[in-house]
Amino acid sequence: MQQAPAVVPLEPDRPVHMPSGPLTMPFELKDNLVRIEVEVNGRKQSGVLDSGAGAILVDRKVSQELGLREGGPAGAAAGGGEEAKPLSPVTLAHLAAGPLRFENVAGYALDLGHLSSSAGFPVDVLLGAPAFKYGAVSVDYARRQVTFGPSGSAGRCAAPIPMEILHDAPVVEIDLQTARDEPPVRLKVLVDLGTRHSALVLGGPFVRSEAGKALARGGIAKKVGHGVGGQVQGTVARVPEVRIGSTRFGELEVSLTSDVPVFEQGTIDGTLGVPLWSDGAITFDYPGRHICITGR
Repeated sequence: MQQAPAVVPLEPDRPVHMPSGPLTMPFELKDNLVRIEVEVNGRKQSGVLDSGAGAILVDRKVSQELGLREGGPAGAAAGGGEEAKPLSPVTLAHLAAGPLRFENVAGYALDLGHLSSSAGFPVDVLLGAPAFKYGAVSVDYARRQVTFGPSGSAGRCAAPIPMEILHDAPVVEIDLQTARDEPPVRLKVLVDLGTRHSALVLGGPFVRSEAGKALARGGIAKKVGHGVGGQVQGTVARVPEVRIGSTRFGELEVSLTSDVPVFEQGTIDGTLGVPLWSDGAITFDYPGRHICITGR
């Protein structure tokens, strides 16, 4: 009798098992990070759900403990902080995260020590784009629950925010009013569950523009975050309004920095972070190309 061939997904990072309807599980909120238990090659690890990561990232120490075969250097992580962290390709034979199951999924090993140290718990695995891009993921911060399901399963959104996918990460346009007597500035920002201390972080060309420099002059210099590459220094200021789609957020605290390399690449101007939706919920629907932010 001929053996049936193994099921191989058309997309190499697509889960081999996904829920057919919405499935909710609890998560632990630690330092504003969404922490869930994951299983890698049969071993339980501490995972973080991170929409800002374009892949599955494994701490290098964990990769070595699991005996993963690391490929040659594949660039460096462009997260916050001044220290570049080299990436090495790895393949995870089995990865389970809640209802999602992956087999032979590609990822990268890198040093997540800075992130673990700042968060106050071990960050063994960052669950990036493959956990988001094939369905709908809702993170309810008020109830400490995350729901995975097919696209469209999260229910009706009163004010959907259109998004585009750049390098497997969700990006939206915002209108930033830097002063009450100034016209808004249109910017592109990444919607990032890993930006945990600021509602909006901006960098790159914007901080060198006249509007950015004027905003910085009225702010306070301080540490504005902590990323894969270490501390992120910058300036904190307040703006009268940020508009995202048809939703307006008033009197918002904004962080300005030159310590995030990805902002210098010209693709995005900054990130939206957890404080913007931490009293409610955020839903990502990659196939539907929209995000929904709701209050408590």
